Amino acid sequence: MSIIKINGHEIELSNEDKILFPKSGITKGDLIDYYQKIAPYLIPYITNHPLTMHRFPDGIDKEGFYQKEIGAYFPSWIKRKAIKRRSNEKVVTYVICNDHATLVYLANQATIVLHAWLSTANKLTYPDRMIFDLDPSVKNAWPQLKKTAQKIKKKLEKHGLVPFVMTTGSKGLHITVPLKQVDSFTKVRTFAKQIAKELIEEDSEHLTLEIRKEKRGTKIFIDTLRNQWAQLSVAPYSVRAKEDAPVATPLSWSELSNPKLNPQSYNIKNIFRRLNQKKDPWKDFYKKAKSLPKLKTK
Repeated sequence: MSIIKINGHEIELSNEDKILFPKSGITKGDLIDYYQKIAPYLIPYITNHPLTMHRFPDGIDKEGFYQKEIGAYFPSWIKRKAIKRRSNEKVVTYVICNDHATLVYLANQATIVLHAWLSTANKLTYPDRMIFDLDPSVKNAWPQLKKTAQKIKKKLEKHGLVPFVMTTGSKGLHITVPLKQVDSFTKVRTFAKQIAKELIEEDSEHLTLEIRKEKRGTKIFIDTLRNQWAQLSVAPYSVRAKEDAPVATPLSWSELSNPKLNPQSYNIKNIFRRLNQKKDPWKDFYKKAKSLPKLKTK
């Protein structure tokens, strides 16, 4: 057990030698070290966004759990936001991670994955991003997945929007569009679904909006469902609960042409080499925020 001081806050670290990724031997201490180092890159994308923690105190080979409600034992200096559920009006108090100390504290709780709301705590009903999650149904869909991402990019750019792309660290890609917080979730979701429908009309052989996996066949699922109130998306530079600790990694669009790229190309061991050689491709993300154009009805 050791104590570190960050931003004037003392954090008591525990079980740093505990192995969280059994096959790759990655420990809780390694996870804490990663989040401490990646903080300047990660925090800008989650600042003021309510978080859900995906925790694995016994390692990824044991069942983890999602934690929305901030623990009663969390220190008072951690920012939080009380939000009333729409379904039953129960109030849930979420963590807001705006600083390095909070991020390290969460890592010490064996929070491997950070999932953020698509809206900020001060404007919960107006998202600051729109997401297309490309989810492959079969293992060999990666080439088609990249082609689909490029098609989405072109469609969005025709509407004057600026899309960004990242590997999820799991199976697919996220195309994320920064938005001015002036459009409701309903409008954003409707717009995203319209784009997806246009793509499927053009390529129904490879693409689908079918939610049920057993009915997708080999098609790529264009998931626009997370563009809703209280839905979540994995944070850029978050670790994923998979062996070798892959990282959700922002890319430049030109990198999709790299034949060596795959959804888990980057992990906690090689991501810093990448960042030392290449600027964060999403560095200007918020500067590119736009409002949605008016929908055209057929």
